[in-house]
Amino acid sequence: MQIGRKIYYELTIGDVVLTTLEKLNGINTTKEQDFAMYDALQAYSPEAIGVMQLEYGQYQSDFLTANSWKVDLETGSLIFNYPIFEQPLSIKVEQLESENTSLRSQVSQMETTISNQQSLIDELTLQLGHALLGGAL
Repeated sequence: MQIGRKIYYELTIGDVVLTTLEKLNGINTTKEQDFAMYDALQAYSPEAIGVMQLEYGQYQSDFLTANSWKVDLETGSLIFNYPIFEQPLSIKVEQLESENTSLRSQVSQMETTISNQQSLIDELTLQLGHALLGGAL
């Protein structure tokens, strides 16, 4: 008999206390049997804990991907919290190094342009000075 996961959760806030595994060939247990079997449940009063029985395979990919889940007390449905996937740090470092090299090259080109423009300004200033003073070039 295929048995889906059971989600035991706090009735007041929806936080999951225990998620049992799926069973391909197993016997379905009662809430009372699970309270006797699982240490995580024994810390709670059975009246304070709700249970949600899922179908075999239900939300399988969500359970594999999510890093946590809880029960929405208003709707009685599961809310999954998924990790934020980021690129590996080594790839980020490579990208930043490449960007840094490109930016350094751009800065070097700008410095050369500024230097050339400053030389041109200096030359034009001298020419203007000579022209204003009546000097010939």
